[in-house]
Amino acid sequence: MIIEKFQKYRKTEPTSLFVLKSFVLILLLILLFGYTWLIIWDIYNDNPVVQNSLEEANYIPVPDILSHTNQTTNITCHFVNASGIHDCNQYITYYTGIINGMHTGYFSTNGLMFSTIPNNGISSLELKIYLNDASFNLSDSTLVPDILFSMDDADFDKNYNNGLFVSDQFQLSLYSKFPNTIFQLNQYSLAAFSSYTLKIKRKRKELMLPSWKNYIGFSSNLESIPYITSTLETFPLTKETGPLILLTKITIEPQIFIVQVETDKRFILSVINSLGLIGGACGFVVAIYTTLFGNIAIKPWGLIQKYGFKINKSVQTKLHNTLEFIPFVNHPKTTNNLSNYELKRRLDSLQLFITEYVADVQYLEEIYKVNINKEGNCT
Repeated sequence: MIIEKFQKYRKTEPTSLFVLKSFVLILLLILLFGYTWLIIWDIYNDNPVVQNSLEEANYIPVPDILSHTNQTTNITCHFVNASGIHDCNQYITYYTGIINGMHTGYFSTNGLMFSTIPNNGISSLELKIYLNDASFNLSDSTLVPDILFSMDDADFDKNYNNGLFVSDQFQLSLYSKFPNTIFQLNQYSLAAFSSYTLKIKRKRKELMLPSWKNYIGFSSNLESIPYITSTLETFPLTKETGPLILLTKITIEPQIFIVQVETDKRFILSVINSLGLIGGACGFVVAIYTTLFGNIAIKPWGLIQKYGFKINKSVQTKLHNTLEFIPFVNHPKTTNNLSNYELKRRLDSLQLFITEYVADVQYLEEIYKVNINKEGNCT
């Protein structure tokens, strides 16, 4: 409807009006194309929103733990399950000088988990960090060890870390910074000679990966990234007797077995949703044009009739055979010399064309039937 500029110029229309219509049409099309471009640009630059949901879980993997100190330390651990207290020192590995010369203890069980079912997992994990130097001067405050403590989800480390101390080697590092930020969630600088309890809970991020489906609005490719968050509680440290100095005690327990799932979604800006906005803009432009210059001529044929394979020719042939007495294109001089019979056939063809392609004559037919019935009753 709005593309009237590409129709033939009406012979009954003033040239000035045709020029004005063309100018207004071009202006409206520019505004429409500009609006469409802004929508496309917003779709391209749009970030997904996060939809939160909750899932009930039966277990939480025991996290992988890193402990960094500027003094030589020794770490012991034990966990508690339904059968009692068990030693877990075999899961601890020591490294020296890897990170700024600090002494590092790495704890990874590769399968141990906190569980709601007592016989299938553990209920708590306790780590104790000792100073190996028995001659350490506790009265010298300048020598108090620094303790850096961090935890990560074991499944996250297994899928994305692929080994120790390679946190910059992620499959998603080129697309999202989220995996790198996970390492900052559970890092603590602990004070020496204190006791701590860490309550952990698990979350899962369904991260949207780059795909053309994201812009269309279909189901997106999601990368599932599990991670943990924690809260820290501080208590006085109970001193122990022995050859080593107890530096700190850390107890890790599950806070809740409900997993919060954060799913990336594109609810607003997608191609499918934006088609409604563009369609509304087109309707608004057509309404303005129609209000100013009226509606265009009726078009009873679409692209299939005009350009369809072998359909175009068959439509023309059928119209020619049925409506051969309507000279819409050529007006021969002999028109006025037609007989009454030829005029009647031409009027019949014109009425048939108007009935099928131009006007809905159902209401007129009802009136005609009523008049016929009245005439029949009168006679």
